Amino acid sequence: MKTTFKLRNIALLVATTLTAGAAVAESPLEKALAVPGAKPNIPVTQVKEGFDKTFIDEANAAFGNFHMQMGGDHALYYTLNMTKFLPAELAMPHGEVSVLKRNINDSLNDLTFTMGDGSESVSMEQYIHDEKTRVQGIMILKGGEVVYEAFPGMNPEDSHIWASVAKSSVGTLLTMLEVEGKVDMSKSVTEYVPELKGTEWDNVIMLDAMNMASGLDISENAENTLNPRSVFQRMLSADFNVVNADGVIEDEMKVLRDVLPLEGEPSGEVARYSSTVTKVLGVAIENITQQPYTEVFEERIWSKIGARASAQINVTPAGHAMAYGTVNSRLDDLARYGLLFTPSWDKVAKEQVVSNEVLEKMQKGGNHEAYMAGDFTDHSWVKASFGKDMPIYNTHQWDAAWEDGALFKHGNLYQSIYVDPARDVVGVAFSTSPVYLTPDLVPGYLREAAKQLADK
Repeated sequence: MKTTFKLRNIALLVATTLTAGAAVAESPLEKALAVPGAKPNIPVTQVKEGFDKTFIDEANAAFGNFHMQMGGDHALYYTLNMTKFLPAELAMPHGEVSVLKRNINDSLNDLTFTMGDGSESVSMEQYIHDEKTRVQGIMILKGGEVVYEAFPGMNPEDSHIWASVAKSSVGTLLTMLEVEGKVDMSKSVTEYVPELKGTEWDNVIMLDAMNMASGLDISENAENTLNPRSVFQRMLSADFNVVNADGVIEDEMKVLRDVLPLEGEPSGEVARYSSTVTKVLGVAIENITQQPYTEVFEERIWSKIGARASAQINVTPAGHAMAYGTVNSRLDDLARYGLLFTPSWDKVAKEQVVSNEVLEKMQKGGNHEAYMAGDFTDHSWVKASFGKDMPIYNTHQWDAAWEDGALFKHGNLYQSIYVDPARDVVGVAFSTSPVYLTPDLVPGYLREAAKQLADK
């Protein structure tokens, strides 16, 4: 059985590896990069041409979470075919497909923005077609119309992994349940996930979990990512149904009971990125609704947007949705989902799915002090794209929120969703990029496009 390895920020591992001296040869990162197919050697455009059987057979044999998240050649196959490797449930589209009208603005090809270091970026067209970036698809919508789209590394009909962009749907669904009076964000997480009662989760309230300020040792820092016995890594091994570092397959919920608190860091004070928190919140949604997560997602979101195809949501051995990362869909359907957060929701839906109250709770639900004290601002894409226009906090499973109400969520291998209700702009992107090659600038282009399209 293959071991798994989730990687939010490979750049941290690169730094660790390079300073490890004699231990470099034994590092998980070095071993992973030495596996054939782990490095990006073939052009991203190969996806559109397809892969031969020898390549597919090699990718099948090498599959593993860590191998996928290297962003190499095999990852180009994995990110479009996750349902081949992990069990999945389908959130089905309902009714007629909503039409996304085109009103292409070619001037956006020349779009640039001031990066975090003060320098000017290259044009958006140059960036997304640069082989180092490995951008596969990007769409920008203004007023519900597509004003920019390009598919340099995938076909429009392909399904692609959302990665952590999927966390935004967990935050959205829980906020809907809160507005309906089915969740009290001031109560303990274990009120809704009783499987974890009697553990440190008792001391974490739902709002702090929503904002990833749990006070628990479950962040995706270099130490936990490198440690195969961390709760974070053990959770992933259990979810992927593979043996852990001790050679056994663990029960996923029992693993979550082993969390430890961070010394001197009460819940709510420091925001630290954690897929483990999102995993628990996904289980909370299932317990509150008494439905599988995929059914809730379909009923409340996917069935409402006139999606062109299903969303595929991978599930764990216990049947819990891997809602922290392995949701898969077409790019245009991700854009339809994004429109739900804007005044142009009626271009895809017959009813306002994300109410004004739900949206406002997400926009205003963060904690600036916890955000600044935590690790969200450490990511290279934040510094590169938003260094001169920093968000005020993370909130409700979104990575970034601004004073103007815009929200952004990033995903590993560089997935993006940007929603800007005030400017009525949505931006989405898929990619398969190793983060150690270059910082992701797509978030910066999406925000700058919104400003220019709205002329403010």
